[in-house]
Amino acid sequence: MVSSSSTDHVVIVGGGATSALIAVRLAERGFRVTVLEKAQLGNGSSSRSAAGIRAQFSTEETVVGMQYSQWWYRHFHDFLHSSLEVRQQPVLRQNGYLFLYDAPDAIPVWQPRRKREVTDIWRQAQVAATMQQQHGLPVEVLTPQTIQERWPFLSAERVVGATWCPTDGFLLPHMIYTEGFRRAKELGVDVQERTEVLGAMLHAGRIQALMTNRGTIEADWFINATNAWAARLSPRIGGMALPVSPRKRYLYFLKPAQPVMDATTWQQMPMTIYGVGSHRGAHSRPEHDLLLLAWAHETEPEPLFNDADQDRVDPPFRHDNGIDNYGCAILEQVEQFSPLLANAGGLVATTSGFYGTTPDANPLIGLDTQQENLVHAVGFSGHGLMHAPITALLVEALLAGDVDDGLVHLPVPFAAATIDLRTFAPGRSFENAHRETLVL
Repeated sequence: MVSSSSTDHVVIVGGGATSALIAVRLAERGFRVTVLEKAQLGNGSSSRSAAGIRAQFSTEETVVGMQYSQWWYRHFHDFLHSSLEVRQQPVLRQNGYLFLYDAPDAIPVWQPRRKREVTDIWRQAQVAATMQQQHGLPVEVLTPQTIQERWPFLSAERVVGATWCPTDGFLLPHMIYTEGFRRAKELGVDVQERTEVLGAMLHAGRIQALMTNRGTIEADWFINATNAWAARLSPRIGGMALPVSPRKRYLYFLKPAQPVMDATTWQQMPMTIYGVGSHRGAHSRPEHDLLLLAWAHETEPEPLFNDADQDRVDPPFRHDNGIDNYGCAILEQVEQFSPLLANAGGLVATTSGFYGTTPDANPLIGLDTQQENLVHAVGFSGHGLMHAPITALLVEALLAGDVDDGLVHLPVPFAAATIDLRTFAPGRSFENAHRETLVL
């Protein structure tokens, strides 16, 4: 049982969106809060994200949590008391998420095992859609004909069906952490940039203080919100070994040579995931007049990456590295489902950053197994921005003693819903764990 007081001092390590929203909630609850960021705010994944937000997950707690996050982001400016000028720009665009699933007939005959796999994945998607609907998510299971009718720029020839949720969409990352920290400072949160944690003073299973390049900071609670840096920070301050692997991800931007559809239709295009099952799921969405593309490909972990490595684009992944590059490989995949988009223009930019991935692609949110006053809120596997509001609520509940037998009760309008915090426990077993879909 967690024992704490709302007058406790909490130190949050990390300066991204998750830290910002945790800081706001704890300050509103009466905690004294300090945020430590070793570089500048938004230094990590928060400023380098494709910024998708969806509730189409197969873990029930995540479905509920993401519905809460979508609701929270719809009221973002009200919760953060934004200025009238800032309120002119919504932080959430609900263009929807469209998952396109391969038809077994689209798989070569010499790959019978793959044909069975895509059939099983489509069945699992339909089961997941039923569960999501039971939790109030307006998910639809679509036929190829319906896909073609609603989105004429797509070719449904190699598709067996799709799942579609209109309340999913994408976010404005910079606004989230900028407004979040602005509000946190208004509430008295001490935000310290250029402050790196070097170690900790420990006693009897608790952290007494953090040692930084700017001195020692004592507190009652410590929160690791460093995501891709999490596995490095935890043992440095006496915490458990965390199964968080930093993996590089790339974003590509296509500029149409000429308009391929009217401006309104372009801006309303959904986040579209192409070929779930036979491929790794290339996906695209509009980014102003550009098309943002990515692919959740497998890469080797880079546990010792530095800040500059975040923007390091290796030659095979550069969009301007001839025709034999990763960006062109994504376009080849997209072309199978939308020749119109894939051939609309050329790639004009590549950006990159790191995922903090876990073995099951679900986050680690909860108490450390070594230090009883250390909380982890990390390992979001590319879903950190969308998780931030529900993560902040769960961390607040944990510190404020609002967890009832592992369950956290959500507020209005989700008062009937609960989330089992044990689902995200940092010390959980990953043996035979269900793996969530790795999509930005």
